[in-house]
Amino acid sequence: MLVTGSEGFIGASLVRKLLSDGHQIATLDLKENSNREFHLACNLAESNPTVFFEAFKPEVVIHLAAQIVVTDSISNPENDLMINGLGTLRVIQASIASGCKNFVYIHSGGAIYDSNAKLPLDESSPERPVSPYGLTKNLGEGYVRVLSELADANWSSLALSNCYGPVAEHGKGVIFHFWKSLKENKKPVINGPEVTRDFVYVSDVVDAICLAMNKPTNCRINISSGKEISLIQLYKLIQLELGSSIEPNILHHNPGEILRSCLGNKKASEVLNWQPKIDLEQGIKLSFVRESNA
Repeated sequence: MLVTGSEGFIGASLVRKLLSDGHQIATLDLKENSNREFHLACNLAESNPTVFFEAFKPEVVIHLAAQIVVTDSISNPENDLMINGLGTLRVIQASIASGCKNFVYIHSGGAIYDSNAKLPLDESSPERPVSPYGLTKNLGEGYVRVLSELADANWSSLALSNCYGPVAEHGKGVIFHFWKSLKENKKPVINGPEVTRDFVYVSDVVDAICLAMNKPTNCRINISSGKEISLIQLYKLIQLELGSSIEPNILHHNPGEILRSCLGNKKASEVLNWQPKIDLEQGIKLSFVRESNA
């Protein structure tokens, strides 16, 4: 198995799972990792990883490496394009050149669909990215689909809703920011009282990736909770869990952010036999329990 974005939140969780299952792992990330025998520190916007792929010859490639910050994609769309577009092109080309026949692309379900469409959004819902990030993640998926089909290789695209998990490991995302503000006795900011999302726990995402590795879908599959919650409701859950009385500052939503998002997961159940095991209330408890025991 070769995992790109191995030092990120999902990537690190996936690598731990694959190693525990006895797989031989190669990894690629911006960050160094001197503890791993087969690791390439690489900026995909600047470097071609083909030699590394050909030396390792992976049976499966899981491509997590990406520029994932929506606001950064707006302020620097060229960098976003280089990493998510050209970087993905380089990875799928290197995968095919090394003889790999199974490629798993980690997509963003929350950034690509038209949020004005009927919820929950399924894989056939209208698409209308409102940020360069959504555009480039779609572009990456397009390269994976087209080049895999031309090479007669299997592929899967897993379109994630908002992935979360232990805050001490994650270090980003709205749940982390709410937690951090309350721990520092500060008022958290909620950008948009009308904004909704659905949230899927990191171990459920890792399970979905492992299923796709073993059973390629050759299509896009949403990986989500299938349950919509407003950021205000989410904050109240976290406020209750932490026993805080601090009220949030509610501001206007950020440019490039979609207002409502909830992804249907029926196809994941039908094709991959996947369903989320951890609901939001349980996931929040797990996220904070691990932090308090760290």
